[in-house]
Amino acid sequence: MSRRAVLALGGTAATSTLAGCNVMNNDSNTKPFHDGDWRSYGNGPSNANRVASGMPEPAAHTVLASGDWPYTPPVVHEDVVYFAAGREVVAVMPDGNEQWSQRLDTEVCGSPALDPSRDRLYVPTRVVQTSNGPDPAPAFVTVLSLSEGEIKHTFRVGDRRTYGLSLAEGDIYARSATACVKLAPDGTEQWRQPLDPLIYDEYNLGDSTVTQVAPAVTEDGVYVPDRNAVVKLDPGTGDERWRVTVDTAYAASVIDDAGVIQTGHQETVAVNHAGEVRWRRDLHSRGAAAVAANGDIYVIAGDLHELDAATGETNWQAHLPSEGTAAPVVTDDSVLAVSGDVRAFRRDTGGILAPDRKRWEFTAVHAAAYSSPVIAAGQVFVVGPMGLIALAPEKSE
Repeated sequence: MSRRAVLALGGTAATSTLAGCNVMNNDSNTKPFHDGDWRSYGNGPSNANRVASGMPEPAAHTVLASGDWPYTPPVVHEDVVYFAAGREVVAVMPDGNEQWSQRLDTEVCGSPALDPSRDRLYVPTRVVQTSNGPDPAPAFVTVLSLSEGEIKHTFRVGDRRTYGLSLAEGDIYARSATACVKLAPDGTEQWRQPLDPLIYDEYNLGDSTVTQVAPAVTEDGVYVPDRNAVVKLDPGTGDERWRVTVDTAYAASVIDDAGVIQTGHQETVAVNHAGEVRWRRDLHSRGAAAVAANGDIYVIAGDLHELDAATGETNWQAHLPSEGTAAPVVTDDSVLAVSGDVRAFRRDTGGILAPDRKRWEFTAVHAAAYSSPVIAAGQVFVVGPMGLIALAPEKSE
């Protein structure tokens, strides 16, 4: 039996002890946990941050890899977890068995993405600015072998730092501090569109938390935040198609059925694919949104808010102990948020401040509020000062 099958069975067994925790609207077909892959930030180039699954309560945790105060979530493929922090990238199994590790000459500065068809892992990296270093300091995408960890290429995509990257049809879309760049699978630059650095240090966030700003990519457009706007670029040429003002936009753009959602420190804005504003909310969020399959939008703005896709109005909200730059993750029946601890909330409970909204709370670990959780391989993965942490639905024997 494969490891994936074992994890799926283990999750099912654990969930049977948690009455009501894996069913939404009496749908008994809801999976207890997503047992598949998570190949990039947002779980795909739309940055939707969702999986088709339920959400049983974790019963145990394991530190899989240490890190130099990590800022980026992992990616997962075929039950192998790839984790980048500081100057090191590690491939590790959910049971803690390390597959390989690789030291880098540059520093990790964004969420990785992987392409199993080409056996490639792409990691945003940068050269740390020093008094005798290059000025401006270059920003890269470092390419490693997925199976062995060997460094294959280093592609420069701008200056200062690489905020994030997305893969679509094998092509690489990277947002650095100075540009959005499209690279072919072999690294050939297809186009480069200059952009302004995002505003982080001016708001006392710390530039080191700018690790989850992957371009949102569709066949029709590439969506990225500029300093005070969300911008749509032509995927073939990189030409700007439209620009909509969003006050202090510094999180990833997120695609929904009607267009794109852009959060910002001063407001959250929904725009259709033609560049027309659907709605604006005076809702201040430092992290990107998550979008459910039915269109519900989830934003952390002090509290966790569920927004109506058509109007942007808050349907319900739930308290969080702190706010950061991490987007939530939405499943079939729950929303998962990290804010010091890890909390799951029911999506289908009525009332804007329903007392039974919270499904569970896991306080045994400190989960960084600037790195989104990942649901894959039958477990939840979070990062914090200890490094990469796996939350399992049952304790091992």
